[in-house]
Parts: sequence; C-alpha cells; structure tokens
Amino acid sequence: MKRVLTVMVLLGLAVLITTASFGSVVPAAALGALSPAMNVYESALLSCDNLRTLAVGASAEQSAAWRSAGAEWIKFSVRQGGRYRLQVNHAAGLRLALHDRCDASGPAVDLRDGQLEFTATRDQDLYLMVVHDGISSTGLSGYEATLVAADPHRPILAAVDSIPQDAQRRAKEFLEELRGSGLAPEWLEARISSQARILYRPDIVGPAYYEFTVEKPVAGGWEPAGFVQLSSGEHDYVLTQWNATGMSPTQELQEIAPLGVQLTAFYKLNTLSYAAEYEQLTAIGIAAVADDVYNLGELPSHLTGLEGILEEPAELVTEGVDSEGNTEYEGPTELPLIEETPWDSWAALKAGYAENYAPLLASLKQRASEGWQLEKNLAQYGETLVKGDVRTVYGLPAQTLSSIDVTGEGATPEYLGQERLSDNGNLTGVRLTVLDEPADPETLLPFEVVLQYSSGTTETVKYAIANQDALNFHEVFLPLTTKSSTSSATDVSVAGSVEPAGWGPWHYYWADANAGTIRYNQIPAGSSPNTSGCWSGCGATAWAMEFGWVDQRAAEGHWRWANHWGLYRVNGGLGSNAVAPNPMDTGVRNMTWEIRGYLGTYCSDGGGATRFTRMIDAYRYVQPRATAGWRMRTRYDPTGLCWFGACNGARDLARDQIVNYRAPAIIGANNHYPMAYGYAWQKKTSCWWFICSTSYNRWFYVNQGWGGSGNGWVDWDDVAFAGVYRPY
Repeated sequence: MKRVLTVMVLLGLAVLITTASFGSVVPAAALGALSPAMNVYESALLSCDNLRTLAVGASAEQSAAWRSAGAEWIKFSVRQGGRYRLQVNHAAGLRLALHDRCDASGPAVDLRDGQLEFTATRDQDLYLMVVHDGISSTGLSGYEATLVAADPHRPILAAVDSIPQDAQRRAKEFLEELRGSGLAPEWLEARISSQARILYRPDIVGPAYYEFTVEKPVAGGWEPAGFVQLSSGEHDYVLTQWNATGMSPTQELQEIAPLGVQLTAFYKLNTLSYAAEYEQLTAIGIAAVADDVYNLGELPSHLTGLEGILEEPAELVTEGVDSEGNTEYEGPTELPLIEETPWDSWAALKAGYAENYAPLLASLKQRASEGWQLEKNLAQYGETLVKGDVRTVYGLPAQTLSSIDVTGEGATPEYLGQERLSDNGNLTGVRLTVLDEPADPETLLPFEVVLQYSSGTTETVKYAIANQDALNFHEVFLPLTTKSSTSSATDVSVAGSVEPAGWGPWHYYWADANAGTIRYNQIPAGSSPNTSGCWSGCGATAWAMEFGWVDQRAAEGHWRWANHWGLYRVNGGLGSNAVAPNPMDTGVRNMTWEIRGYLGTYCSDGGGATRFTRMIDAYRYVQPRATAGWRMRTRYDPTGLCWFGACNGARDLARDQIVNYRAPAIIGANNHYPMAYGYAWQKKTSCWWFICSTSYNRWFYVNQGWGGSGNGWVDWDDVAFAGVYRPY
C-alpha cells in the first residue's frame, strides 16, 4: 500500500494526516493553509470596528470603508448540519480567509478562486476577512460576497430494499449461482447485507452503479465476504465487478481516508479506476469540500486522438521477441496517435468526462448491449422453459417474504411442480419444476410468480412453458473443454443442439501456485530508486510480478520453469542468483525501476503511464538474466476501444497462458495493467417466446499490483491488452 504523509499547517496548528492510495495519488488539499503574514498597519485595518453582516441567500458589495482601507470583516451565522457556498466575485487581487472569530491571528480557511463550499458541524458565527493584497486606497476593484445554501451531498449509502427491484434480483441471483461453488466457497452461507453503496459516473444523472456487500456468518454475528457490483443501466455491463473475499472498492476508499475526512461521493470512472470526493474537518470547526479526491487505480488522463477513430473493429497488433533475437510484428502499419495529458483538476476531469471519453463510453455501451437486451427480453416476455427445467425464485435480499403465488396457464399441476422453500420457518422462495410441455409446437403456456413482501411491495417474475422442438436456437460459440484443468479452451461452432438450462456450471483455471501472494507495489515519487515526479507505473509492477512468479517456480524445480532461474538476482541486479521475494523489498524496487526505464513510462496526473506499444520492451530486462530459451508476446487493440469484439484475440492470449501454461499473464484494462492468474467462465442459454440465445460470463482474477490489496475478478470484455512470458 502506498503511503503519503501530508502535513497541514493551520496557523500554527499542525495536523499530521496519513493518506494512502493506489495508482496515482492525489494528496488531501491544504484546507487550512497559513495566511500571509500581516504587518502592524494591516492588523490595525483589520479591527472589528467596521464589522458587516451577511444573511444566507443575500449578497454584500464592498463598503465605502473597504474602498479607503482595502480591508474589512463580514460576519454570518451557520446552523449545524447546514451546507453552504460562500462566493466572492472579482476575487483577483484579494486575500480571502474565513475565521471562527474576528481575529486575523487565529486559525483560518482560505477561499480558493474566491469560493468555499462547506458543512457546518455546529451552530456558530463565522467571519470572512477581505484584504486587498496591495493595501492601497487607489485602484481598488469592487467585490461582492454571496452566501447561499448548498445542495445536500448525493447519497452514498442506500437501504437495499430501496434500490430498484431488477438490480436487487440480479445481485441475489448471482449470489445464489455461486453459493457453494468452488469459485466462491466463502458464500456457502452468505447473504447480502441490508445496506448498499452508490457509485456515480460524471456523465450519468443519478446512481451509475450499486455495490452490494456480501457477508458470511461468524461466531456472534456476520463479517464481510466480498461484494457484487452492478450497473444501474445500459451504460455499462449488467455485472461490472465482484469478489468473494476482501473489501470492495468503496470499502478500500473508506479504509485509506484518514481521520477527520468524510467521504461524500464515490465514482467509478472506468473498469479499475475509482475516486472518492470528501470533506475535511478544519481548525475553525467546519468541514470544507476538498478540490481533489482519494483514488484507487490511476485517474484517467485527458485523451487526444480518439475523435476520428471509426466505430468498427480495429486490427489487433501482435508483437513478440525471443531468446534467439527473433522479433515479430503483425498489425496495421500505422497506429493511431492517442496522446495523454493530465487534467488541470478533478473539477476539470468531471466537466470534460462525457465529451473527452465519448468514444470509449460508446464502445463500452455497445459491448454491454447484448446482456441488456437479454435482460429486457426476459423481463418483457418471461423466460421460456421446457420439460425438465428447474428454476428457483428467491425472495429479494434484506426483505421478508409474506406470500408467493404462481398463476397462469402454465401453473397447473399437469405442467408445473412447486415446492415452497423456508429457513427457520420463514418463507424464502419457491422451486419450480417443469413436469410436461404442450404437444402443440405453437402453444405457449405463460405463468407468473408473484412475490409479496411484508414491506408492502410486490414483485412479479415471468415464465412460459413451450415445446422444446419449437424453440429456435441461434448459432452459438461454446468453449470446448475437457475435464482436465489444463485443457485448451478452443472455440467451436454449435448450432441447433443446445437445450435451455439457465446458467451452467462455472469452469475455472488457475496458474500454478498462488500468484496473489506476491505483494509488489508501485514506487512513490522521490522514493529510491524512483527519481521521477510520479509513481513508477503499473506496467513495470505487472512485469516485475510476472518475472518474480517465474523465478519462484524455478526455485521450486517446477518441471516447466526449473531452467528459468535468474530472472531475479541479488538486490535486483545482474549478480548472483536469488529467489524473488513475495514482499516488496529493495531488490524488487530496483527490478521494477529498471523495467520502468525500458517501458518509456511517463508521468500523467501523478501516476506512471505506459503505452501498449512499449510493454513488449520489458524483454530488455530478461535478456541479460535468462538462463533458458524464452519468448515474450503482447497483443492489443491500438485504439483501446474494442469495438464489436475486436479485442477477443488479446483476451485469448491471456486466457491460453492461464489455461494451457498454468502461468499468469499481464492484461490491460483501461489505464491499468494487473497480472491475471485465474480465468473462469460459464454459459447460459436463455429463451423468450420461441427464440433462444447463449450468453457467457467470463472473468480474469487479477493481482492488482497494489501491495496485495484489491485483488479480484475483472470482466473479460474490458481487456484490451495481454502480455505473456513463456518457455521457448
């Protein structure tokens, strides 16, 4: 975990705050900075003899006394819990400081760019000091101070039963699909907690994502057991992130926020970039809104060059090099020039988000559209079932079922078996078994499951029963696997032979040994050997973890990697052999910094950014150290947009590395490079009316390179880059 110490000086009151972040770090704003020293003459001018008052919702122009003296005080009153915005127009040339008493020598909060938004923590009087920085009676420009009630912060927490029913049901069904599976053994007796967190996106009005916390029973209560994160609408995938262990992204943000900080809004900016706005308690007793954020992952940079890229699949680039000096390049002769530059501020990023990232957001929406269309079809027509199908309809999380009614043509005992489910005498759901189907291929027997909750809300889930021979199956592409966990996942075309069966079992594969125990991180700016003004970058950290994993397997005498010792050497240099450690130490830092130098990593918004085109250059670290034949390969979409499945070839490279070589791969998702060491997939054939199609859940499990924190599942469809190291 990266740690940054920020000292905030509040007119002699030093407050030591420990902040932590991952990726680029945006330190807390100095909300109570020391006002410039004043001379005796200025102090005399700032007496309270000329004290003015300002009411909420009113404005005050400069007084005649201020025009002659260049300094005055304005008093106003605030109420506990109230939110306010103080604005001073024509602030150029002014020093503006807010005090809790009419005393220029006391603690103060400066107004940035003439404004301050804050929350009152108690009933109190506040005093605005307005000083012309020239203290001159000539040429003074007028000012106007305005105090208004600020909008309340948007909610970050919500009772689960207040979230839209469709989101609740998707979270509940996902938990039930994984309950007791080898993919989530922690969820055998888990439940969704009664509160969820809300995440926003700058271009979306209202909640953009819901993060449901999962908890499991322990002696005396419940403890966190991962999370399920869902999109609120069609701007992103139905299911965006999940994990069966550890903290959620918002919990991580809460964890790194220091004492005295109140998080006020969570943002999901892309696949692995999260930010939290906050208020900071100040020495004058108000909580002032900061102009920066705490963040997980790299904050996205401003992009130039996406505007002219067509909405069509891009030609992938494959680059390779091996121990014999052979190089490989397949792809377009000209690559799009996409430039990254830092945003001026968090406010600028939010304001420019929709326009600047429009191509990325449009591509994401297109990739997610298939899943949303399926959801809409099932909601409108109901899922079509055939003889032998079994479905369990559970009650929504954090709600109590009072009754379940199953009605309609298909609900008769001839066609449908019903079994009420309960837990300690409480109704929890109903299990439905299709006993028969209509003989007539053109007949459809609809039925509805109506769930009544003690809260007074009602939910309806639709189904229909059809003759299996009447169903029209689309051609689908199924991964062909054997029972062996080392088998290849080759795609084959299958048409007309699929039976509707809901979500099938999970198939999952892991790299040998637990790559999640490698706890490498980025190197902070100015921390040896990092001589740059930003973090060392996730690209170098990812390759360092990859090479460290190979080196550890070599030390174990693993049959595939035994001859590949030497990728890590004493102190990360070129000397004697050593075994790569799991924790970050001086040698790992030296290794990471050397790799960074080969990748052309550059500073962007405090983080280290690396282009897809430079990731292959990590081979330069391997060349003088390798002791056996090797090859490295990268594959990526040079646009990063992944239109219409263009990135599947890159994802296949990472998948095959895990499935066939039982080794981790580097993947690139938006502006972050984690190391993937797990792969899981399942399929679902869904029918509505007489039409059927097959969908997939495909995920990579990653080590984020955040010092062992934040590891979890990343959606296959968000991956635009893959890089691998293999034996020759």
